[in-house]
Formats: sequence, structure tokens, C-alpha cells
Amino acid sequence: MATVLDALKGINSYPVPSRTIEEIAARRGIALDSEATATVLISKAFSLCRADILLWLSYAPNITQGGQSYSFTDEQRTGLRNRAQGLYDEQEDENAPKTIYGYKGKRL
Repeated sequence: MATVLDALKGINSYPVPSRTIEEIAARRGIALDSEATATVLISKAFSLCRADILLWLSYAPNITQGGQSYSFTDEQRTGLRNRAQGLYDEQEDENAPKTIYGYKGKRL
């Protein structure tokens, strides 16, 4: 059977660093070496891990590794952020990153 780590890595083909996945799982309280059962895959912790990874991917750099290129368009990055925000909203996560709109500067 697949593990939670395998399920999280399978979200996207982009090579997310193992340390990033480990930190996300630790913050959400999910064990990466546990079996990815149906109960785990529909749990709040797993959904929030998925959202955190989608958000991380939306800011990930375009890279070339071993002759393989990984890149996202601006539309794909926006889609990843929207999917992540949808999961945060669905799970009613009070610690979800908030999007802030407005002018940043000294003069209007």
C-alpha cells in the first residue's frame, strides 16, 4: 500500500523537497510513514497538507533538473493558489494564509 508521503508527493510531478513535505506534515500532525487509507485521505490533516503543498507549489521556482524542466505559468500559479484557498476554506482552517489586497507605498 501507498504511504501518506507517496500520496503527498503524487499531488504534482514537481520535485518538492522532502524537507518541505516533512515540515508540512509535522505542522499538521500527520505521520508520513502511515498507510494512505481512505480515512486518512479524507481527513482534515491530509486536506490541509495538500493545501499547504499546493500553496508552496504556487510560489515554487521554475527549474530544470536532470534534463527535465518544471515550470508553471501565471495562470497555473493562480489556479494552485485558488485550489489551496478552497481547501483552507473547506476545512475552516483559522491558520490559513490570508490574501491581502491594497496599495503598498507611501503615496497614492
